Amino acid sequence: MPAERKPIVMQTKKTNIIYENWKVYSLHNKLMFRCNEKKANWYLKRNLAKLIPGERTIQLTFEAKGNGHKEGDYMVEERINTCVACNATELLTMHHVVPEMYRRAMPLSIKSKSSRDILLLCKQCHHLYEDKATQLKKELMKQYDCPLEGKGWINSAEKRQVRKAATALLRFEDKIPQQRRDELILVVKEYYDRHENQNEPISYDDDGRIMAWKTILEQYSRLEDVYRGPDFIDHGTCVIRQLMEKGKITSEDGKQERWPELENFIKLWRQHFLDHLEPKYLSASWTVNGEIYNH
Repeated sequence: MPAERKPIVMQTKKTNIIYENWKVYSLHNKLMFRCNEKKANWYLKRNLAKLIPGERTIQLTFEAKGNGHKEGDYMVEERINTCVACNATELLTMHHVVPEMYRRAMPLSIKSKSSRDILLLCKQCHHLYEDKATQLKKELMKQYDCPLEGKGWINSAEKRQVRKAATALLRFEDKIPQQRRDELILVVKEYYDRHENQNEPISYDDDGRIMAWKTILEQYSRLEDVYRGPDFIDHGTCVIRQLMEKGKITSEDGKQERWPELENFIKLWRQHFLDHLEPKYLSASWTVNGEIYNH
């Protein structure tokens, strides 16, 4: 079974301007959220907003469906381009407080709200915390009975035997004793007979080998003997499904849904981040109980 995939480390730069802090106001002059210049230009080019001269600010030209974030909320604060743990300004990376392996399996009403849980860390602080995060993932692996590499892998002893035989013949055929070489050739030929197109006649050369023998060996030397079966499920999806199955609350009008156990899971990761990294430069407005849904 393949080892756990290493987490993707986002590219870092010596200097980073990640937060561009454009302010977006509603028609009624309420600060709704902040965004980058690219997003601001998206609104401007479509005449969905007008530019407020002299400031990195736009005002929407239409009635927004929602009211945006609450006054004083973390999401409307000006962000500082420094590590929230040590205040470094170089080699910054975007850290997912709730790991992406879990977030991507969550309902859209939650995962579309992920920007609250993406914080800046320098490369050193990021590595320091990832060791602690891996420990928590291993605890969740046991709690929810789902390996970090996922469940539903198929191990094929037959393909493993054929792959090894083909590899040996490709690399060392002239050095292998005749009896052992014949045994390896037989392994490959029998697999070919069982799995290739049975409607086409099999052609052999003068030595009794399948025509295009080297091509066959090269193909079989790449056989995957461990692969995802039809019931495969990755670790993140396995955990999130179990959490969602523990109960859902629907609003009286049927338009909003909540998953209490999923909320607790997100708060678990937020608290874990605070406890183990102790970020001294994180805004006081960023809290464990911050908004979770995009309602």
